[in-house]
Amino acid sequence: MSQDNLLLTLLVHRYSREQYYHKHDLHVEKQKKWLEGIRKQSFDNLPKDRQTYYLDRWFWPPWRFNDIAGFAEIEMETEWTVIGHLYLPEGRFTRVEKKPLLLNYACASTQFEQNNLNSLRRSIIEVAKQLQEIVAERKWRVEFHEEMVNYTNFFEMINERRTAAHRGVSR
Repeated sequence: MSQDNLLLTLLVHRYSREQYYHKHDLHVEKQKKWLEGIRKQSFDNLPKDRQTYYLDRWFWPPWRFNDIAGFAEIEMETEWTVIGHLYLPEGRFTRVEKKPLLLNYACASTQFEQNNLNSLRRSIIEVAKQLQEIVAERKWRVEFHEEMVNYTNFFEMINERRTAAHRGVSR
């Protein structure tokens, strides 16, 4: 895939923002009950510095960048075709770091009316929906907002990249 034709990179999450923080809240409540069972006193009756200490230990990192299952990229394949690729973990790990190996799992595509920005935008939205259907099988979701597409001039963006590449400007 050429970076010159890349239109969007999207995150694929295991849970929605609401689900992630709901699971976090359940985890904190479970930990509080466990601690109350050991200490034989209510969590709310602990000194504030102790409460803060435990809440800090039970804290989960922010959702957006810490619940990522994979990535999706949407690009112009031809002057009239948009294609989307999903990069998802396949259960294998890299040898050195034991990180999940992300493989090009699936793709989706659609065509648009050449040189028509609104047609291109509709195609991007369609491809994003196709990618969402694919990850929905795993109960995951693509972080995608149509408003982002509706206010971006993708032709201008691609032309700027191509012009910069011809001038030898690094990105």
